[in-house]
Amino acid sequence: MVAPVLIVTFCILAACVVLVGWLGQTSKDRDAMQLAQRDALLTGQMLNASADAATRALDTFLETGRPLSRIDAEEIGVDHLVSLQSARTSNDPLQRELAEMADGMIEAGTRLHLAPDNDIMLVHPLDAETGIISRVGAGKWVLGANPVQRVILDGERNLSIGGQSVLAPTHTILSQGTGFHYSGLLQRSLTACAPVEGAAFSLCLNRSSPLVTVDNAIHLLLYLTLLAAPAFGVFGLYSSLSTRPADPPPSPAAGPVQPAAHTLVEKANINGRIGAWRISLASSEAWINEDAARLFGLQFSGELTTSELFAQIFQDHRNQLRHALEETRPGQTFTMPVATAMSRGETWIELRGSANEPGKDQPGDISGVVFDITDAMRQRERQKSSETRLKTAIEHFPSPFALWDNKHRLIFWNQAFTRIFALEDVVRAGVAYETVMLARSANVISERTTPDDANVTVVGLRSGDWYKIVERRSPAGGLTTFGLDVTQDVKSEEELTQQRKKLRAAVQELARSEGHNVELARKYNEEKAKAERSANSKSAFLANMSHELRTPLNAINGFSEILVNEMYGPLGDMRYNEYARDILTSGQHLLDMINDILDIAKIEAGKMTIDPKPIDLVDPVDAAVRMIRRKAEDKDITLSLQADEPLPEVDADHRAVRQMVLNLLSNAIKFTDPGGRILVAVQKKDDFVRVAVRDTGVGIPKEHLPRLAQPFEQVHETRERNYDGTGLGLALTKSFAEMHGGRFSIASEVGRGTMVSFFLPVSRDMPSRDRDVA
Repeated sequence: MVAPVLIVTFCILAACVVLVGWLGQTSKDRDAMQLAQRDALLTGQMLNASADAATRALDTFLETGRPLSRIDAEEIGVDHLVSLQSARTSNDPLQRELAEMADGMIEAGTRLHLAPDNDIMLVHPLDAETGIISRVGAGKWVLGANPVQRVILDGERNLSIGGQSVLAPTHTILSQGTGFHYSGLLQRSLTACAPVEGAAFSLCLNRSSPLVTVDNAIHLLLYLTLLAAPAFGVFGLYSSLSTRPADPPPSPAAGPVQPAAHTLVEKANINGRIGAWRISLASSEAWINEDAARLFGLQFSGELTTSELFAQIFQDHRNQLRHALEETRPGQTFTMPVATAMSRGETWIELRGSANEPGKDQPGDISGVVFDITDAMRQRERQKSSETRLKTAIEHFPSPFALWDNKHRLIFWNQAFTRIFALEDVVRAGVAYETVMLARSANVISERTTPDDANVTVVGLRSGDWYKIVERRSPAGGLTTFGLDVTQDVKSEEELTQQRKKLRAAVQELARSEGHNVELARKYNEEKAKAERSANSKSAFLANMSHELRTPLNAINGFSEILVNEMYGPLGDMRYNEYARDILTSGQHLLDMINDILDIAKIEAGKMTIDPKPIDLVDPVDAAVRMIRRKAEDKDITLSLQADEPLPEVDADHRAVRQMVLNLLSNAIKFTDPGGRILVAVQKKDDFVRVAVRDTGVGIPKEHLPRLAQPFEQVHETRERNYDGTGLGLALTKSFAEMHGGRFSIASEVGRGTMVSFFLPVSRDMPSRDRDVA
């Protein structure tokens, strides 16, 4: 009877060992397949990244206005470039076929396809009818192909790269996307495919995955050893039982040699202060010993009801304990930590037990032990709280952080790690270090090791940021990765390098020009002396001319005015009156010119003074409008004044403001045709009051505006005829505005008119007031 039992036991052990080995190999195959799928996805993303780079470079050249015929394909990282329109009308059958494929891709919303010559075809549509077709060899954009790994682009047609020593997949495996291909027991390969965004094909990785490896052989030997050990033990026990004589029955007179087993257990429970309990859910009866009563907070031990026992459990844990007891089956054990009611959840005990086997004296009973675990729970809570605080601190750390185990598998990371390196689709618990580094490389444009520490690298990202990545190994073999943002330091270092280069060049230039310093200083002094003599001569000339010209002009103007007004009787012929009026007008015009020239000379010499006082700016503007209104009406020009209400006062010279407005109005009337309009507006603009004169005249070309406010400058091209004047009106107005602390501006459009404005600062001490304007 013993032999069949031993044989069955041995078979069960063998089946268990085989099952464990099969489960281990299945888990390894699953992990290898998942890793291959991730690598295929990353390879596809790198292919898309190359296509994105080529598209951006092409857009950059097109935005600068460079035609497609002058764009070199190698400049954007491809082999061939052709416009979609040219391909449609080409005599080359391949080009026409590419055009048909491109039209279908644009309609389907894809941009990558395999060309008939096995090149990768990239379509960049510009609009609904036009686009650009690029072709590049698959080996340039598809990375990862080598003798032990095949890369397959699977679509309407297939392209295989590398993998000369790898067993190729079948069409069934490619259609399924994943699978293993067997060739006997020695050859096996795995294939994993991933879709490529925007492409008409999938990217598959085909790798060798043999069943017979050194690692598998070691595991097989270990399983055989585990199977042999119990087998030898079972057979040895069988041999011993078959040859050992039956033991004589114990003599009643003989005393016990050693204490019974249950006595030893009781002593251990007493010494360890471990309580015993028994519960019968069917009869609602329970039993506890003295130590259990102490732990539950009861003053008595022995028989009690389950309700009395459950009343000593913290209220939040009663249902959990009842459910655990109800689910316990014979042969199964359960462990349940609960808090006691007497401590209001502060004291913790742990119940361990199992259901009695059927056929015992009390079927359906559950018995076990209970002991105090308060210190362990508090230590666990403190440890959990510390871990939570640490994880929270790391999670809110603005720089990347990652923790790896001794097999370089990812354990913990923060959001900054995934966000900075764009790893949202890659990171998960257990992912390999090499996989994360490969995915990170797609977002890194520069990486260099620091000279003083090989474990510290400085990486530059596509976003323009720079991070110093530090990796440190733990005593247990793990790895910690954390980074610091050094973007500003790198930029400062680059700027410092540029400044050093500029300084070195400046020093060299200074050294070359040092010999010319004395000569330059001498020439500067000579030119300065000439300028000073010229300025003094001009001032003296203008002073003499003003005296020499004003004296006869005053006499001419005075006598001509007497003649015009016929103060001593009629002149006789009407032509005398007209001649006298012309003489008076010309004399007054000449006097105004002389006064303008003298004002400009005084301003340039710094001798012109103004007497600013807080005034209502509308007063001098209104006075100027009233003075010149007759002149505008004589030319049939509508002249109007608009002023905002209320306006603050400004610190200004009343005479200077009136003169500025008269200068602007004179120019406006001069260059406005009959029937036109002139508007004078006084408005508050931030901390300034603006006076603007806008006309509907001929306008000024934009290229001539910058030189209009310069003395003696006139723009003759604005009309077919020239106008009288010195070109000093705008220059004087600009100078007066700047002397008041304001500014001057001109805006004009040919054929539509001109607006000239000056801005004077608001007085800080005086309030605004109402006024009447002409």
